[in-house]
Amino acid sequence: MASGVGPADIGDIGDIGDIGDIGDIGDIGDISAAPGAPTSGMVRPIGVSPAVHRVPGEDWFRGNKWPPADLASPWRNASISKTSPTAFPASPWTPQYYSIAVLGELTQQTVEPTPRGIRTIGGATLRWDTVDLAPILEAAKVEEELAELAALVEYRAGVLAEALVQINDVLSYFGGVLSFTAGSHPATYGLAYIAQKAGEFQVMHYKAKFNRPRATRLCPALMPPIEVPGHAAFPSGHSTQSHLMALCLARVMPAAASAGVNPQTKAADPDFGPLQRLAERIARNREVLGMHYPSDSEAGKQLANATLPLLMRCPTVQAVARRAKAEWW
Repeated sequence: MASGVGPADIGDIGDIGDIGDIGDIGDIGDISAAPGAPTSGMVRPIGVSPAVHRVPGEDWFRGNKWPPADLASPWRNASISKTSPTAFPASPWTPQYYSIAVLGELTQQTVEPTPRGIRTIGGATLRWDTVDLAPILEAAKVEEELAELAALVEYRAGVLAEALVQINDVLSYFGGVLSFTAGSHPATYGLAYIAQKAGEFQVMHYKAKFNRPRATRLCPALMPPIEVPGHAAFPSGHSTQSHLMALCLARVMPAAASAGVNPQTKAADPDFGPLQRLAERIARNREVLGMHYPSDSEAGKQLANATLPLLMRCPTVQAVARRAKAEWW
């Protein structure tokens, strides 16, 4: 499996570099391993090495064990504590597991009043499970959407290689915007990974709620070039996660990553900046493959917009975002 981050439509992801120095859940340190490096289950053999110096009167080197046999007592790295001491790094975390821990915080957040442009069920306070996506599905014109998807089949050849990589790796595409990696900008990478996991969590809840059949079940002409995921179509996982990733990264990266100009109005508009346009492209590629209706993509963007203010209220995310911003400024 590719080492980058893959959207919810493809399932589990492997371990990617380490986040350390987690203090009181707030202070996030560096990711120490490159993507794909072993971070768990590794073997670290320790044998008997020759001592650095011979003992006077001996013509051979004594064995040097670990810990060294001549230590009066084992070294102490920090005072004994039942919690991670702030003066000494805590155990390393990988983004795969660290991002899961954020989900508990996400489910506790509320936003009131509801941000403009976001609908909630019954006008309720915005929570992770009160985003109202039903109007998008109700307004969808299925026949017209299927006709559009059939027309998009013609464009598959031009986008197929890109779309196949994006099945399970979209983070590397976002990394191409102003060039960041797990090694060069570890906290930025970690923030993007958190957005990926939060988007996965959100989208699966709403997919189960609406249970919309995939377009390929209704239209044999689509003949997808890849296996169709077994879960529901609405909203699009790729759209949700890509748009949420773009929104989170826009909070910490330089303006060049998100600044854009609407070609129609000539006014500044982040929807036309590199990050949002990339998210839009990734979502559209899934439509070209026949995986999603355009309304699935629209709902994914709406869900990402609603999830952002909730996610940014999570203490852990705030800490990661502060560290990520410092990597650019």
